[in-house]
Amino acid sequence: MPQVTEPHDDSFAARLDWLFRTVTDPQGRPYSVRHVAQELTRRGCRISHTHLSNLRQGRAPDPRQSVVDAIAAFFGQPSRFFAPGQDDVDGGRDLAHALANPHIKQVAMRLADARLSPEGHAAVVAMIEQVERLEAAARARRSGERPAEAR
Repeated sequence: MPQVTEPHDDSFAARLDWLFRTVTDPQGRPYSVRHVAQELTRRGCRISHTHLSNLRQGRAPDPRQSVVDAIAAFFGQPSRFFAPGQDDVDGGRDLAHALANPHIKQVAMRLADARLSPEGHAAVVAMIEQVERLEAAARARRSGERPAEAR
């Protein structure tokens, strides 16, 4: 992830443009709009390079949340990156609380040391989300089985 200050403009377009200008591929080059659009489409978020370019330039309305999530994941950012100010007050407190958990701290420190590309970060996030879905499904099955067992 880039180690420079965030954009001063809070608009979606300004933040997207900032990501394109500051996040680089493994060879150190900025990502092209065409490459990002192709990668997002490959990952299941259908978007044309023209529409992505229009979003970047502020010529299209802010996208639906699923597109925001996909763009943020590609660039290794949380979705809230595009909604600044929502968690500014509690963000530091939430982070400190989360890092107090040794398991979270271990994952965060390992991720920080890994020097992953934005795609690598997105893959890690996707794995965490998949584990979360699997565990939720297992909990739902267990809770669904209990009433049947009690009969």
